[in-house]
Formats: sequence, structure tokens, C-alpha cells
Amino acid sequence: MEVNTTRMLTLNGSNYALWKSKMKDLLYVKNFHEPVFATEKPTGKTDDEWNLLHRQVCGYIQQWVDDNVLNHISGEKHTKSLWDKLEQL
Repeated sequence: MEVNTTRMLTLNGSNYALWKSKMKDLLYVKNFHEPVFATEKPTGKTDDEWNLLHRQVCGYIQQWVDDNVLNHISGEKHTKSLWDKLEQL
């Protein structure tokens, strides 16, 4: 299923609630939700595969944040940490 992401809004610091709802849906549609919402590595994934997926999802999420927000999360390589930081901004 192809997803039109051109309507996804950019997180700017004042629109977190709406951005979070849309981003969660988009992560599920893209099958990128596991690193954000899973409490442990899924069975069947190697450590390398799991780490790569974290990096991919971090990069994907960072495409949808404003530069002033990106400055606070750009070093994150673990998706859950990135998600938690965004929630605290």
C-alpha cells in the first residue's frame, strides 16, 4: 500500500499532540512501529537487523521535525529514546 506522506505535518514544538497522532498512524502504515512501541526485540530479528531498523525509523521520524526540534534529537540512535525526548519537548 502506497502512502501519501505529503500531508504529514512537521513537528514544530507547538503541535505535538496532532503530530504524534499522525506520526503513530504513519509508523504503523510503514511497518516502522516496532522499535517505537515494542518493549523488547522481536523474536526472529538479529541484533544487527534490530539496530538497523532503529536507525531507519529514527531517520524517518527526523524527516518530519522542524530544525529547531531536530537540534534536540539529532544524536539519538534508539527510537524509543527519540520518541520520549520528543514527548518532553
